[in-house]
Amino acid sequence: MKLKSRYNCTVNKEAISQETLKSTQLLLLGGPRMPFTGHELQHIRHYVENGGNAMIIMQEGGEQRLDTNINAFLEQVGISVNSDSVIRKHFYKYLHPKEAFIGNGILNKELVRVAKGEAKQTNAKAGKYAKRYAVNKDDLVERDENGGLKFVYPYGATLNVNRPAVPIISSGPISFPANRPVGAFYVSARRGKLFVLGSMKFFHDDFFEKEDNQKIQESIFKWLLSRDNDAEFENHIREEPEISENQHVPDITALADRLRSCLQESDDLPKDFTTLFNTNLYKFDTDLVPESIDLYKTLGIKHEPLTLIPPQFETPMPQ
Repeated sequence: MKLKSRYNCTVNKEAISQETLKSTQLLLLGGPRMPFTGHELQHIRHYVENGGNAMIIMQEGGEQRLDTNINAFLEQVGISVNSDSVIRKHFYKYLHPKEAFIGNGILNKELVRVAKGEAKQTNAKAGKYAKRYAVNKDDLVERDENGGLKFVYPYGATLNVNRPAVPIISSGPISFPANRPVGAFYVSARRGKLFVLGSMKFFHDDFFEKEDNQKIQESIFKWLLSRDNDAEFENHIREEPEISENQHVPDITALADRLRSCLQESDDLPKDFTTLFNTNLYKFDTDLVPESIDLYKTLGIKHEPLTLIPPQFETPMPQ
């Protein structure tokens, strides 16, 4: 993985403890495949709340597929990973639907600025043209509609994000589910930082250099590791980000195997209920007897009583 060439990474194969986290600048949990103990989750929470930095990366299927319980910790800060997958509804660039190209999924302008390497913008000085310049600039930014960076989101899940956590990356309007959080962050009272992403392959070598994935990765790690306030995601939070509610849809595949006929609604009853009776459905009389007798002549049959046909019985005899 190309991240190992840029950072000093150490793999921890022991249980997570406070002693281990004391010397850690960033705790990276990439797709945990085993349940955490209650003490480990408490240590991680204590580490973040006391100024530590952590990043948790999941994949499609969430906890059910990875057989872990990381949501028990994430729900304490307002985040949870869903057991679903993001797909692109229309083909563009990537053949597999789960390799979703997203061009309008950035919910934080600071992420765009840091990814592009732009300098911080100071407030415009009061003057003759300051107000006019600021209004025109905001108008251009609003037309971008969550753009600024394009990325591919491969084989990833969506997130549920509530305060105090903040969504920062969404699935965009073209993907399904549409406009759902796929990346979120949390900042504790002691400046501890937590970033959650729903796709492990987002940083995989096959997709790391595709689109702006590498720029987004560098911006996230810069926010997590730097202490000089070069990246301040928490100071550029939208009051109402463009996020859609999580809507459940029926399992079409399962329903197709269990077809059910629909019931037709009954008609309104007439005021005169006697019209509901049909007296012509059954009749017993001799109206058809003359026509039946004429059939003897038509078919060339003698009009006489039927004779008895003596039966012939064949009894097998032993030879």
